[in-house]
Amino acid sequence: MKCRSTMGVVAALLLFESIAVAFPAQTYGATVSSGTVKAKSGFVRSAADAKSAVSFCVASGNEVAILGEEKAKDGKTWYKVCVGTSVGYIRSDLVSKTNNKVNVADSLVGSKQASTTASASSATANTAASATANTTAAATTGASTGTVKGTYVRMRKNASLDSGVVTYLNPGDAVSIIAEGKAGDGAIWYQVKSKDQTGFVRSDLITKTAAATATTATTAATAATSTASNTSTGNVVKTIEPGTGLVKGVNVRIRSLAGTTGDIVGTVSTGCELKLLGVEKATDREWIKVEATVSGKNVSGYIARDYVTVTKEVKEVTQTTQTLVGSDSSAGNTGSTANTGTTKTVSVNDTGPRTNQASIKGVGVRIRQAPVDGNVVCQLSSGHPLTINKETSGSDDHTWYQVSFSYLGSEREGYVRSDLVTKAEAAAQEAPVGSEDFEESIKDLPDTYKNSLRAIHAKHPNWKFEAVDTGLEWSAALLAESSVGKNLVSKNSIASWKSTAPQAYNQSTNQWYTFDGGSWASASPELIAYYMDPRNFLNESGIYMFEKLDYSDTQTTAGVAKMLTGTFMSGSVNDADGATFEYSELFRQVGSQTGVSPYLLAGRCLQEQGVGGNSQSISGKVSGHEGYYNYFNVGAYAYSGRSATINGLIYAAGSDETQNRPWNTRAKAIYGGAKYLADKFVSKGQNTLYFQKFNVVNKENTLYSHQYMSNIQAASSESSRLQLAYLGDDEVLTFRIPYYKNMPDTLCAKPTSDSNPNTYLATLSVSGGELSPAFSGVYDNYSITVPSDQESVEIKATAVCSSSSVGGTGVYPIQPGVNTLYVGCKAQNGSIKAYTITIYR
Repeated sequence: MKCRSTMGVVAALLLFESIAVAFPAQTYGATVSSGTVKAKSGFVRSAADAKSAVSFCVASGNEVAILGEEKAKDGKTWYKVCVGTSVGYIRSDLVSKTNNKVNVADSLVGSKQASTTASASSATANTAASATANTTAAATTGASTGTVKGTYVRMRKNASLDSGVVTYLNPGDAVSIIAEGKAGDGAIWYQVKSKDQTGFVRSDLITKTAAATATTATTAATAATSTASNTSTGNVVKTIEPGTGLVKGVNVRIRSLAGTTGDIVGTVSTGCELKLLGVEKATDREWIKVEATVSGKNVSGYIARDYVTVTKEVKEVTQTTQTLVGSDSSAGNTGSTANTGTTKTVSVNDTGPRTNQASIKGVGVRIRQAPVDGNVVCQLSSGHPLTINKETSGSDDHTWYQVSFSYLGSEREGYVRSDLVTKAEAAAQEAPVGSEDFEESIKDLPDTYKNSLRAIHAKHPNWKFEAVDTGLEWSAALLAESSVGKNLVSKNSIASWKSTAPQAYNQSTNQWYTFDGGSWASASPELIAYYMDPRNFLNESGIYMFEKLDYSDTQTTAGVAKMLTGTFMSGSVNDADGATFEYSELFRQVGSQTGVSPYLLAGRCLQEQGVGGNSQSISGKVSGHEGYYNYFNVGAYAYSGRSATINGLIYAAGSDETQNRPWNTRAKAIYGGAKYLADKFVSKGQNTLYFQKFNVVNKENTLYSHQYMSNIQAASSESSRLQLAYLGDDEVLTFRIPYYKNMPDTLCAKPTSDSNPNTYLATLSVSGGELSPAFSGVYDNYSITVPSDQESVEIKATAVCSSSSVGGTGVYPIQPGVNTLYVGCKAQNGSIKAYTITIYR
C-alpha cells in the first residue's frame, strides 16, 4: 500500500520545523479568483450537471473561491468552487465574479508549489539574489535555556491550546528552548525539552535565562561566497511511518475527501484493521487518512476519527542530508555526506479543549448577519456546534456572539444572542494529580465525553472512571427503549415529552393513553434520547447517575443523614414490632449486610415514597393489607385490575426467606428491598442508577427489559439526591460511564415544545357523492364517484384539534375521468398529514 499524502495532510502533520519560527497549519500556496453567490440559495453540486447531487448550499451574498470552470453538455458554463475544504460545481450565472484574489490549499487546484534549492555552483553568482529570495525567517541556533513560571504548566504536543498534554511542569523547572515561533492563534510558543520529554509551551509561561544566537534560515542552502573553501547544501526529507488502528462502528464510511462531502469509496465495520497515514482537520471534525482492505481490494481515503481506535501512532520522520563540497583540512576528506534524523509522533487520537467552543440551545434559533435585526443567515437547533469568535453588545441590551459554524457543507459566520448559546466547559488549566491515569481511563470514550469529564476530574482528582462499552448500536438501543409503555412521564408533561405512537396517543380524541394507574403517559423518543445520552449528565449533579453502587466502608451514617435531612426519614421511627431505629443508621447497616450502597438505598426509598412519605405503600393501613410495608415498591405496578400499591403490598405479604418476606415491619421491608436490589440488579452488573434505568449491560435477564423504574426521570432525580451524601467531601468514588456505537455527533437535546401534535381531520366531505371508505381520521386515501355532468366539487374539512390548520378545502373544477385532490392537516407543532381524494367523473 503506497502512501500518497496531499499537501493538506502533510501540513497538518507538521508539528514544528526547527529551522523556522513559524508553526504552519496548512499550505495555502495557490491564488485564485473569487465570486459572490447571487442566487437566493446557491446549490453546489457534485458535478457540472444540474441533475447531479447537491453537495452543499451557499447563501446569497456569500463568497466562494473559483478553482476553475467547465462547459457542461447543455452548453452552460459551470464554476468549480470551494468553501473551506468543501468543493463542488455551481452554474456560472449564479455567481458574480469579483476582483478579489484568495489563497487556497494547493491540493484543491491540483498543483504543488515548486521548491527551489540553491545549488553550490550557482550560489557564487547569485549570492545576493538568493539571500533575498530564499530567506524565510529568523531561527534559533544553539538552544536557549529557561525556567517555568507557573504552576502545573502544560507542555503540549503541538503549539496550540487544542493540543494534547505531554507532561506538566512546575515553577522553577529548567527547560532547554529548542526554537520559538508564532502559532496560528497569534501567540509566541517555545519548543522546549525537559528531561527526556519534548513539547511546546507558551512563551509567557517561560522566563529565558540564556539567549541563543540568531541566524538566518533559508528554504535552500546557505549562500556561498566565491572565496569559501567549504559550502554545504541541505535537503530535508520528511517521510511518514504509518500507524495502525481498528474501526469502531458498523458500516463506517471511507470517503475520498476529509469531510462528509467526499465520495464514499468503501465501508468497513468494527474490528477492521486500518493503516493510518495522517490526520486532516476539516470543517466538522478531524479525519484520519487510512488504507484498508475492502472486499479484497486496497482502498484509501478518510474516516472520521470518532470511528477509529488507534493502536499505533503515526510517526513523522525528518531526515536531513548534508553534502560537504570542497576540502576538509581536519579530516582530509575531499567530500562527505552526513545524515541526521528526528522522529516525531503525530497523535491522531488527541484533541485538546477549545474554550471558545459552544452549541445552540433552542429550536430554530436565527443566526443573523448583524446583531438584533440583521438578515437571517440560517436557523439552527439545539446541539449544533459553534465557535465563538468575539462578543458585542446589541441595541436590544443583549450580548451577541459573532460565531462561525458548519452548515450544509460550508463554513458560515453570523451573530446569535448569547442566551441562546451554551458554552462548552473549558478543561482545567491546572493539572490534578494522576492526570495520566485519568486520561488512560477515558481513552476509549468518544471525544464528545472527554472535556466534561476533564472538568469534573479537575475538581475531584480522587474520583475514578471506568469506560463501559455496551457494544450496542445507539439507534437500536434507543428504538428498543422507545417501545410504548417502557418509559413513562407524567401525563401532565408538555406535549413534546409524550409519545405520539398510535398505542400512546389517540389522535381521534386528541388524548394520550395513560399507564400505571392513570398518572403516566409513554415518553417520547426525543425525551428518552435525552435521558439515555450519558453526555447530558457529565456534570456535578448528573455524574452520580453513573456512580458504582456497591457497598464501601467510606459510606457513612453521617452521609446518609445528609441525604435524609428535611425528609420523613430524617429522624427515628417506632416500628410495628415495638423497636425504634434511626433511618440513617439502618440504611448503613443494611447496605453493609447486602453489599449495596446505603446512599442508593436511601435515595431509592425517597424516589419511591416521596419526601413526605405519605405513600400508602408504607402506611401499614391499607384495607385488606394492614401491617405490610413496601419501601422500594418492589412488584408495585398495575395489573389484573389492581392498582400498583395493592400489587406491591401483595408482594410484601408473600413468603420468601431470601428477601425476609413477609415485610410486616418497616425494618424488614427495608432489608428485603435492599436484598432484592442486590440480587436482581447490583450483582448482575446493573450497579449504577443509569444501568438500573436502562438495562444495556445485563444480558442474563434480557436487555431493555430488566429495568427497575419506568419513570424516565427517576435516575436523574436520584442522582441529585445522591450528591447530597458527598457534599463537603471528596471521597474515592468510581463512576461507570457507558457508551454506544455510532452515537450522534452532538448531544441529544431535551424537547421543549408544548405545541399540539394532532394532524387528524375530524370531518371530510366532497360534494356529489360518498367517500369510500367512510371517513375516519386514521385513513388517508379515499375515492368518490360523481355524476358525469358534474364539473366541480366542493371539499369541506375540519380538524380534530382547534390549534391545527386545514388546507385544500374549497371548490375545484374536475375533468372527465380521474382527478386527484389533496387536503392537508397541519398540527400546531408543524407536523402534517396529507389526505388523498381520487375523484372519478
